[in-house]
Amino acid sequence: MNYWQFRRQLYQQALKQWLESLTQVSTGIVALFPMALYALLLLPLLALGVLADKDSQGESFLYTLWGYLLLAYCWIAMQKEALAAADYTLYDRSLPVPVWQRGATELGLLLYAANVFVIGPSAVLVAMVYGHFAELVGGELWVSVTQLYPVSGLLVLTLYYCQSAMGRVKPWLSLGLLPLVAMPWAALMHSPWLCLLALAVAILIERTVRLPAPSIAGLPQGFWRLFLQHDLNQTKPTLLRAVVVLLLLVIGAAFVRQVDVTAKAPASLFLAFVLGVVAATKLLELQKLRERYTCYIASLPKGRYQVTLQAMSYCLIFSLPYVALIVLFNLFGLLQWALFTVTYVTTQAGILVRPGYYLVFPLLTGVLIIAISLLV
Repeated sequence: MNYWQFRRQLYQQALKQWLESLTQVSTGIVALFPMALYALLLLPLLALGVLADKDSQGESFLYTLWGYLLLAYCWIAMQKEALAAADYTLYDRSLPVPVWQRGATELGLLLYAANVFVIGPSAVLVAMVYGHFAELVGGELWVSVTQLYPVSGLLVLTLYYCQSAMGRVKPWLSLGLLPLVAMPWAALMHSPWLCLLALAVAILIERTVRLPAPSIAGLPQGFWRLFLQHDLNQTKPTLLRAVVVLLLLVIGAAFVRQVDVTAKAPASLFLAFVLGVVAATKLLELQKLRERYTCYIASLPKGRYQVTLQAMSYCLIFSLPYVALIVLFNLFGLLQWALFTVTYVTTQAGILVRPGYYLVFPLLTGVLIIAISLLV
Protein backbone atom coordinates (compact mmCIF):
# COMPACT_ATOMS: atom_id res chain seq x y z
CA MET A 1 0.00 0.00 0.00
CA ASN A 2 1.50 3.33 -1.05
CA TYR A 3 0.98 6.65 0.74
CA TRP A 4 -1.88 7.76 -1.52
CA GLN A 5 -3.81 4.54 -0.89
CA PHE A 6 -3.16 4.86 2.85
CA ARG A 7 -4.51 8.42 3.05
CA ARG A 8 -7.48 7.66 0.81
CA GLN A 9 -8.42 4.70 2.99
CA LEU A 10 -8.23 6.88 6.11
CA TYR A 11 -10.37 9.50 4.39
CA GLN A 12 -13.04 7.03 3.31
CA GLN A 13 -13.17 5.48 6.78
CA ALA A 14 -13.46 8.88 8.48
CA LEU A 15 -16.03 10.02 5.90
CA LYS A 16 -18.23 7.01 6.62
CA GLN A 17 -18.11 7.71 10.36
CA TRP A 18 -18.81 11.39 9.72
CA LEU A 19 -21.90 10.66 7.62
CA GLU A 20 -23.23 8.28 10.28
CA SER A 21 -22.70 10.81 13.10
CA LEU A 22 -24.16 13.60 10.99
CA THR A 23 -27.27 11.52 10.38
CA GLN A 24 -27.64 10.97 14.12
CA VAL A 25 -27.18 14.56 15.27
CA SER A 26 -29.16 16.09 12.39
CA THR A 27 -32.18 13.83 12.61
CA GLY A 28 -34.64 16.57 11.71
CA ILE A 29 -32.98 17.59 8.46
CA VAL A 30 -32.27 14.00 7.44
CA ALA A 31 -35.88 13.02 8.13
CA LEU A 32 -37.16 15.92 6.04
CA PHE A 33 -34.53 15.43 3.28
CA PRO A 34 -33.60 11.70 3.37
CA MET A 35 -31.57 12.02 0.16
CA ALA A 36 -30.31 15.55 0.86
CA LEU A 37 -26.59 14.79 0.94
CA TYR A 38 -26.76 12.94 -2.36
CA ALA A 39 -29.05 15.49 -4.02
CA LEU A 40 -26.68 18.30 -3.02
CA LEU A 41 -24.14 16.91 -5.46
CA LEU A 42 -26.58 17.47 -8.34
CA LEU A 43 -27.08 21.18 -7.61
CA PRO A 44 -23.66 22.26 -8.99
CA LEU A 45 -24.43 20.58 -12.31
CA LEU A 46 -27.75 22.42 -12.53
CA ALA A 47 -26.07 25.73 -11.68
CA LEU A 48 -23.47 25.49 -14.44
CA GLY A 49 -26.02 26.51 -17.05
CA VAL A 50 -26.27 29.95 -15.42
CA LEU A 51 -22.67 30.34 -14.24
CA ALA A 52 -21.06 29.48 -17.58
CA ASP A 53 -23.17 31.94 -19.58
CA LYS A 54 -21.71 35.42 -20.03
CA ASP A 55 -25.18 36.79 -20.83
CA SER A 56 -26.67 35.70 -17.49
CA GLN A 57 -28.44 38.44 -15.58
CA GLY A 58 -26.46 39.82 -12.69
CA GLU A 59 -29.14 39.01 -10.11
CA SER A 60 -29.51 35.42 -11.24
CA PHE A 61 -25.73 35.02 -11.50
CA LEU A 62 -25.23 36.44 -7.98
CA TYR A 63 -27.66 34.07 -6.29
CA THR A 64 -26.44 31.04 -8.23
CA LEU A 65 -22.76 31.82 -7.65
CA TRP A 66 -23.36 32.44 -3.96
CA GLY A 67 -25.14 29.12 -3.50
CA TYR A 68 -22.54 27.23 -5.54
CA LEU A 69 -19.50 28.58 -3.67
CA LEU A 70 -21.19 28.36 -0.28
CA LEU A 71 -22.06 24.73 -0.86
CA ALA A 72 -18.54 23.94 -2.11
CA TYR A 73 -16.92 25.63 0.90
CA CYS A 74 -19.16 23.96 3.48
CA TRP A 75 -18.86 20.57 1.77
CA ILE A 76 -15.09 20.64 2.25
CA ALA A 77 -15.22 22.33 5.68
CA MET A 78 -17.40 19.54 7.07
CA GLN A 79 -14.85 16.98 5.82
CA LYS A 80 -11.82 18.86 7.11
CA GLU A 81 -10.89 16.34 9.81
CA ALA A 82 -11.34 13.42 7.43
CA LEU A 83 -9.15 15.02 4.76
CA ALA A 84 -6.43 15.91 7.28
CA ALA A 85 -6.48 12.40 8.87
CA ALA A 86 -6.90 14.12 12.24
CA ASP A 87 -7.24 10.86 14.18
CA TYR A 88 -3.90 9.58 12.83
CA THR A 89 -1.89 12.80 12.76
CA LEU A 90 1.00 11.59 14.91
CA TYR A 91 1.39 8.34 12.99
CA ASP A 92 1.07 10.12 9.65
CA ARG A 93 3.75 12.66 10.55
CA SER A 94 6.11 9.85 11.58
CA LEU A 95 6.08 8.27 8.13
CA PRO A 96 9.19 8.91 5.99
CA VAL A 97 7.28 10.60 3.18
CA PRO A 98 8.86 13.45 1.14
CA VAL A 99 7.28 16.86 1.50
CA TRP A 100 6.33 17.04 -2.17
CA GLN A 101 4.60 13.66 -2.04
CA ARG A 102 2.67 14.61 1.10
CA GLY A 103 1.60 17.89 -0.49
CA ALA A 104 0.59 16.22 -3.76
CA THR A 105 -1.41 13.60 -1.85
CA GLU A 106 -3.26 16.24 0.19
CA LEU A 107 -4.04 18.18 -2.99
CA GLY A 108 -5.27 15.00 -4.66
CA LEU A 109 -7.51 14.20 -1.67
CA LEU A 110 -8.91 17.72 -1.74
CA LEU A 111 -9.80 17.41 -5.43
CA TYR A 112 -11.12 13.90 -4.75
CA ALA A 113 -13.44 15.28 -2.06
CA ALA A 114 -14.50 18.31 -4.11
CA ASN A 115 -15.23 16.05 -7.13
CA VAL A 116 -18.26 17.51 -8.95
CA PHE A 117 -17.63 21.07 -7.75
CA VAL A 118 -14.31 21.10 -9.64
CA ILE A 119 -14.97 18.53 -12.36
CA GLY A 120 -18.09 20.33 -13.60
CA PRO A 121 -16.50 23.75 -14.30
CA SER A 122 -13.33 22.08 -15.59
CA ALA A 123 -15.25 19.99 -18.11
CA VAL A 124 -17.30 22.99 -19.25
CA LEU A 125 -14.13 25.11 -19.58
CA VAL A 126 -12.37 22.45 -21.66
CA ALA A 127 -15.41 22.09 -23.91
CA MET A 128 -15.67 25.86 -24.38
CA VAL A 129 -11.95 26.21 -25.13
CA TYR A 130 -12.29 23.48 -27.73
CA GLY A 131 -15.32 25.23 -29.20
CA HIS A 132 -13.49 28.60 -29.37
CA PHE A 133 -10.17 27.16 -30.47
CA ALA A 134 -10.44 28.84 -33.87
CA GLU A 135 -10.83 32.29 -32.25
CA LEU A 136 -7.90 31.64 -29.93
CA VAL A 137 -5.65 30.60 -32.82
CA GLY A 138 -6.99 33.23 -35.21
CA GLY A 139 -6.11 36.12 -32.94
CA GLU A 140 -9.63 37.01 -31.81
CA LEU A 141 -8.52 36.70 -28.21
CA TRP A 142 -10.96 39.22 -26.72
CA VAL A 143 -13.96 37.35 -28.15
CA SER A 144 -12.78 34.16 -26.48
CA VAL A 145 -12.04 35.91 -23.18
CA THR A 146 -15.55 37.35 -22.99
CA GLN A 147 -16.97 33.87 -23.53
CA LEU A 148 -14.66 32.04 -21.11
CA TYR A 149 -14.29 34.41 -18.18
CA PRO A 150 -17.46 33.38 -16.23
CA VAL A 151 -16.62 29.68 -16.07
CA SER A 152 -12.90 30.42 -15.61
CA GLY A 153 -13.66 32.70 -12.66
CA LEU A 154 -15.99 30.07 -11.23
CA LEU A 155 -13.27 27.41 -11.41
CA VAL A 156 -10.66 29.65 -9.76
CA LEU A 157 -13.05 30.69 -6.98
CA THR A 158 -14.12 27.09 -6.37
CA LEU A 159 -10.50 25.96 -6.01
CA TYR A 160 -9.80 28.89 -3.67
CA TYR A 161 -12.75 28.19 -1.38
CA CYS A 162 -12.01 24.46 -1.28
CA GLN A 163 -8.46 25.24 -0.19
CA SER A 164 -9.69 27.97 2.19
CA ALA A 165 -12.01 25.47 3.89
CA MET A 166 -8.93 23.55 5.04
CA GLY A 167 -7.34 26.67 6.57
CA ARG A 168 -8.20 29.19 9.26
CA VAL A 169 -9.40 32.11 7.13
CA LYS A 170 -13.19 32.20 7.16
CA PRO A 171 -15.10 33.74 4.22
CA TRP A 172 -17.13 35.96 6.55
CA LEU A 173 -17.25 38.77 4.00
CA SER A 174 -17.23 37.19 0.55
CA LEU A 175 -19.77 34.44 1.32
CA GLY A 176 -21.46 36.16 4.26
CA LEU A 177 -21.90 39.90 4.46
CA LEU A 178 -21.20 40.87 0.85
CA PRO A 179 -24.01 38.87 -0.83
CA LEU A 180 -26.47 39.94 1.88
CA VAL A 181 -25.55 43.62 1.53
CA ALA A 182 -25.58 43.42 -2.27
CA MET A 183 -29.04 41.86 -2.48
CA PRO A 184 -31.01 45.16 -2.73
CA TRP A 185 -28.84 46.19 -5.69
CA ALA A 186 -28.57 42.76 -7.32
CA ALA A 187 -31.01 43.74 -10.05
CA LEU A 188 -28.67 46.58 -11.09
CA MET A 189 -25.83 44.17 -11.85
CA HIS A 190 -26.07 43.69 -15.60
CA SER A 191 -22.99 41.51 -16.04
CA PRO A 192 -21.34 38.57 -14.24
CA TRP A 193 -17.95 40.30 -14.13
CA LEU A 194 -19.25 42.71 -11.47
CA CYS A 195 -20.02 39.77 -9.16
CA LEU A 196 -16.62 38.17 -9.78
CA LEU A 197 -14.81 41.47 -9.18
CA ALA A 198 -16.70 42.14 -5.95
CA LEU A 199 -15.86 38.65 -4.68
CA ALA A 200 -12.16 39.12 -5.48
CA VAL A 201 -12.05 42.40 -3.53
CA ALA A 202 -13.92 40.83 -0.60
CA ILE A 203 -11.45 37.93 -0.50
CA LEU A 204 -8.52 40.34 -0.25
CA ILE A 205 -10.24 42.19 2.61
CA GLU A 206 -11.15 39.10 4.62
CA ARG A 207 -7.62 37.74 4.33
CA THR A 208 -6.39 40.98 5.89
CA VAL A 209 -9.07 41.59 8.54
CA ARG A 210 -9.52 38.63 10.89
CA LEU A 211 -12.60 38.05 13.01
CA PRO A 212 -12.15 37.62 16.80
CA ALA A 213 -12.66 34.18 18.24
CA PRO A 214 -16.16 33.59 19.68
CA SER A 215 -16.44 33.70 23.45
CA ILE A 216 -19.25 32.70 25.81
CA ALA A 217 -17.86 34.63 28.78
CA GLY A 218 -20.43 36.76 30.51
CA LEU A 219 -23.44 34.89 29.13
CA PRO A 220 -26.17 33.50 31.43
CA GLN A 221 -25.39 30.32 33.31
CA GLY A 222 -27.50 27.20 33.40
CA PHE A 223 -29.03 25.34 30.49
CA TRP A 224 -28.50 28.16 28.02
CA ARG A 225 -24.77 27.91 28.57
CA LEU A 226 -24.93 24.12 28.22
CA PHE A 227 -26.80 24.41 24.94
CA LEU A 228 -24.44 27.08 23.63
CA GLN A 229 -21.33 25.11 24.56
CA HIS A 230 -22.78 22.12 22.74
CA ASP A 231 -23.32 24.19 19.58
CA LEU A 232 -19.80 25.63 19.75
CA ASN A 233 -18.22 22.21 20.27
CA GLN A 234 -20.41 20.42 17.72
CA THR A 235 -20.37 22.89 14.85
CA LYS A 236 -21.24 20.50 12.01
CA PRO A 237 -25.01 20.19 12.76
CA THR A 238 -25.27 23.97 13.13
CA LEU A 239 -23.28 24.49 9.93
CA LEU A 240 -25.45 22.00 8.08
CA ARG A 241 -28.63 23.69 9.29
CA ALA A 242 -27.35 27.13 8.30
CA VAL A 243 -26.28 25.87 4.87
CA VAL A 244 -29.67 24.23 4.28
CA VAL A 245 -31.50 27.46 5.21
CA LEU A 246 -29.26 29.62 3.04
CA LEU A 247 -29.45 27.28 0.06
CA LEU A 248 -33.22 27.07 0.37
CA LEU A 249 -33.44 30.85 0.40
CA VAL A 250 -30.98 31.30 -2.47
CA ILE A 251 -32.65 28.66 -4.63
CA GLY A 252 -36.08 29.86 -3.58
CA ALA A 253 -35.24 33.46 -4.45
CA ALA A 254 -33.96 32.48 -7.88
CA PHE A 255 -37.00 30.27 -8.50
CA VAL A 256 -39.76 32.50 -7.13
CA ARG A 257 -38.52 35.55 -9.06
CA GLN A 258 -38.53 33.69 -12.37
CA VAL A 259 -41.77 31.68 -12.24
CA ASP A 260 -45.15 32.92 -13.35
CA VAL A 261 -47.15 35.10 -10.98
CA THR A 262 -49.77 32.38 -10.45
CA ALA A 263 -47.08 29.92 -9.28
CA LYS A 264 -45.31 32.25 -6.88
CA ALA A 265 -47.80 31.85 -4.02
CA PRO A 266 -47.72 28.00 -3.93
CA ALA A 267 -43.92 28.01 -4.28
CA SER A 268 -43.55 30.49 -1.43
CA LEU A 269 -45.92 28.47 0.74
CA PHE A 270 -43.91 25.30 0.20
CA LEU A 271 -40.70 27.19 0.98
CA ALA A 272 -42.25 28.59 4.17
CA PHE A 273 -43.29 25.10 5.26
CA VAL A 274 -39.84 23.59 4.70
CA LEU A 275 -38.05 26.47 6.47
CA GLY A 276 -40.43 26.20 9.42
CA VAL A 277 -39.64 22.51 9.85
CA VAL A 278 -35.87 23.05 9.49
CA ALA A 279 -35.88 25.84 12.10
CA ALA A 280 -38.05 23.91 14.58
CA THR A 281 -36.08 20.64 14.45
CA LYS A 282 -33.28 22.31 16.40
CA LEU A 283 -35.29 21.10 19.39
CA LEU A 284 -34.48 17.50 18.43
CA GLU A 285 -30.77 18.16 19.00
CA LEU A 286 -31.48 19.66 22.41
CA GLN A 287 -33.69 16.71 23.35
CA LYS A 288 -30.85 14.33 22.51
CA LEU A 289 -28.52 16.48 24.60
CA ARG A 290 -30.95 16.23 27.52
CA GLU A 291 -30.98 12.45 27.17
CA ARG A 292 -27.19 12.40 27.33
CA TYR A 293 -27.19 14.36 30.61
CA THR A 294 -30.31 12.78 32.11
CA CYS A 295 -28.77 12.01 35.50
CA TYR A 296 -27.15 15.43 35.80
CA ILE A 297 -30.34 17.28 34.86
CA ALA A 298 -32.40 15.15 37.26
CA SER A 299 -30.12 16.23 40.13
CA LEU A 300 -30.78 19.94 39.49
CA PRO A 301 -33.54 21.82 41.34
CA LYS A 302 -35.50 22.37 38.12
CA GLY A 303 -38.61 20.63 36.95
CA ARG A 304 -39.04 18.90 33.60
CA TYR A 305 -41.29 21.64 32.27
CA GLN A 306 -38.78 24.33 33.19
CA VAL A 307 -36.05 22.53 31.25
CA THR A 308 -38.39 22.09 28.26
CA LEU A 309 -39.35 25.76 28.37
CA GLN A 310 -35.69 26.82 28.39
CA ALA A 311 -34.93 24.49 25.48
CA MET A 312 -37.82 25.94 23.46
CA SER A 313 -36.76 29.51 24.25
CA TYR A 314 -33.18 28.68 23.16
CA CYS A 315 -34.52 27.27 19.88
CA LEU A 316 -36.49 30.46 19.35
CA ILE A 317 -33.43 32.68 19.86
CA PHE A 318 -31.36 30.29 17.74
CA SER A 319 -33.87 30.69 14.89
CA LEU A 320 -33.89 34.49 14.91
CA PRO A 321 -30.94 34.79 12.45
CA TYR A 322 -32.86 32.55 10.06
CA VAL A 323 -35.93 34.75 10.41
CA ALA A 324 -33.77 37.82 9.74
CA LEU A 325 -32.46 36.17 6.54
CA ILE A 326 -36.01 35.40 5.40
CA VAL A 327 -36.99 39.02 5.98
CA LEU A 328 -33.92 40.17 4.06
CA PHE A 329 -34.77 37.97 1.08
CA ASN A 330 -38.31 39.40 1.10
CA LEU A 331 -39.97 36.26 -0.24
CA PHE A 332 -42.86 35.92 2.19
CA GLY A 333 -46.19 37.65 2.48
CA LEU A 334 -48.63 37.49 5.38
CA LEU A 335 -49.91 34.04 4.45
CA GLN A 336 -46.40 32.60 4.12
CA TRP A 337 -45.39 34.01 7.51
CA ALA A 338 -48.51 32.50 9.05
CA LEU A 339 -47.66 29.08 7.59
CA PHE A 340 -44.04 29.39 8.74
CA THR A 341 -45.15 30.21 12.31
CA VAL A 342 -47.77 27.47 12.47
CA THR A 343 -45.32 24.92 11.03
CA TYR A 344 -42.67 25.92 13.56
CA VAL A 345 -45.10 25.56 16.49
CA THR A 346 -46.68 22.28 15.36
CA THR A 347 -43.29 20.72 14.60
CA GLN A 348 -42.02 21.46 18.09
CA ALA A 349 -45.31 20.22 19.56
CA GLY A 350 -44.85 16.96 17.64
CA ILE A 351 -41.26 16.63 18.88
CA LEU A 352 -42.44 16.99 22.48
CA VAL A 353 -45.54 14.77 22.18
CA ARG A 354 -44.52 12.05 19.69
CA PRO A 355 -40.82 12.38 18.74
CA GLY A 356 -40.94 9.41 16.39
CA TYR A 357 -43.83 10.83 14.35
CA TYR A 358 -43.32 14.56 14.78
CA LEU A 359 -43.44 15.27 11.03
CA VAL A 360 -47.08 14.17 10.93
CA PHE A 361 -48.12 17.27 12.90
CA PRO A 362 -46.70 19.94 10.53
CA LEU A 363 -47.56 17.90 7.42
CA LEU A 364 -51.26 17.71 8.28
CA THR A 365 -51.34 21.36 9.32
CA GLY A 366 -49.39 22.52 6.26
CA VAL A 367 -51.55 20.57 3.80
CA LEU A 368 -54.68 21.96 5.43
CA ILE A 369 -53.46 25.58 5.28
CA ILE A 370 -52.22 25.28 1.69
CA ALA A 371 -55.53 23.67 0.60
CA ILE A 372 -57.54 26.45 2.25
CA SER A 373 -55.34 29.14 0.67
CA LEU A 374 -55.80 27.64 -2.80
CA LEU A 375 -59.57 27.35 -2.42
CA VAL A 376 -60.11 30.86 -1.08
